[in-house]
Amino acid sequence: MRYGKASHPRLSRLWITGLLALAMTCNAGALLASDKEQPSPDQATASPAAPANFAHYRDTRAGFEFDYPRQLELDAADRPHERDSDARVLSSDALTLRVSTTARGGRSLRALAVDTIGDPSAASETRNTAGSVVLVQDDESASRAVKAIALAQDRAAIMIVEGASAPQRDAILSSFVPVSAAVSDPAETDAEARYRNPQLGFSIERPKGARVSRDGDDTVSFKVLGPANAAASEISDGFVLTVTRDRKPGIDTLAEYAEAVRADGAPSANSVKMGDYTALQYTTQTEMGDTVSHWLYRLGERRQYQVTATVSGEHERYREQIQTMLKSLLFD
Repeated sequence: MRYGKASHPRLSRLWITGLLALAMTCNAGALLASDKEQPSPDQATASPAAPANFAHYRDTRAGFEFDYPRQLELDAADRPHERDSDARVLSSDALTLRVSTTARGGRSLRALAVDTIGDPSAASETRNTAGSVVLVQDDESASRAVKAIALAQDRAAIMIVEGASAPQRDAILSSFVPVSAAVSDPAETDAEARYRNPQLGFSIERPKGARVSRDGDDTVSFKVLGPANAAASEISDGFVLTVTRDRKPGIDTLAEYAEAVRADGAPSANSVKMGDYTALQYTTQTEMGDTVSHWLYRLGERRQYQVTATVSGEHERYREQIQTMLKSLLFD
């Protein structure tokens, strides 16, 4: 399938997110010295699912649990039996793990995570799942990750991991969950629906269950399967909406951008208002008979965007969903 002058990514590819398995070895004498205090036995126990040198922390009163490297010590001021607080700080010379709870007060999980990481533009990775948001800042000046999870009674727990290697960080973050899976907030729309990509400079609302994939350095696709989709090598019912950022030089107008990217023989583009922006829109057909709608945007010098929606099956069935996504599109 093609749109513009570039090949469309394979629609059969399914987005699979996996966490890294961790196998680590440490000096037992350095980690288990008898003069180092650890969380009390009712809070820290061995976890068979965790790496061998990890322990498990569970606090049913606060409403969260997580795995952590055994070399981390619970700071004396944050021991729950010494003060009435849900804050926890575990640290070693190189690694610090902070966990706290807060009332959400109508704020989204992502808003809570952004407030904690400080500079959202520095987050090089964003992972959104039902009931949780993860932001990761990993560059020469900082190695920091923030995860916010939904708790019961309109509360959230926030974990900050600093100084961890990527495998350590993933093992810790993946284990940080509510004590009961039933307390995830189904009304959390920002974590579930709005996708943000600071690197490409846009955000967009996506239907629940949409599969997100990075198809290249400048391309993100959202795949929505329809009710009649059959198990096959290609999507048979549904649509894929793809956002691609272009950085073409010498483009002064939106019309010039359209001339630069429209394939030979493609119909003329019409000016349309989509949400907060004006776009040029036209429609083509793939060799397989799928309908491809194109929207072109120009935000400034070397900053153009192509958005395509490739529909398999009944086009009218997905018109409203696609229009809703396009109207929600925001450029930074």
